[in-house]
Amino acid sequence: METFWGTIVKNLNWTFIFTVINFALLVWILKRLLYRRTLEWIDRRRALEEEKLKRAKEAEKEAEALLQRRREELSEANRMAREILARAEAEAQRILKEAREEARRQAQVILEEARAAAEREREELIGELKRRYAELVVLAASRVLAREVRREDHEELLSQMVQGIERRLLQ
Repeated sequence: METFWGTIVKNLNWTFIFTVINFALLVWILKRLLYRRTLEWIDRRRALEEEKLKRAKEAEKEAEALLQRRREELSEANRMAREILARAEAEAQRILKEAREEARRQAQVILEEARAAAEREREELIGELKRRYAELVVLAASRVLAREVRREDHEELLSQMVQGIERRLLQ
């Protein structure tokens, strides 16, 4: 009689057993040589990608902070520009006002000088007119009288004529 193990050994499919052993050996070799290195490479790659992602997030935060700072600086620059423009406009208005006032003063001085010059010219013309009129009167009177007028007569006649002319001019 055959033993129990002998029957089992006789009925076993040795090809299947060798295939299982080969498969187990292949899995162990792959795990030992290839799988471990692949997992190490994947872990390094994952760590590298995580580091890149971390740096990208930090760069994004820095960019946002920089953008915010630039916006604040731009806002401050705009505010300062508005202040400068307002001051320049106020200064321009002040200068314009002063220039107008100075022009008015100069115009007033010129006008007063012109009035004074016109008044002097008028006085000179009136004086000249009086002298010539007096000369004409004396000449006419001397012809009418056909004699020569003495100096005292001439001065008296002139004085009367000047008074008459002044009365007419003042009326």
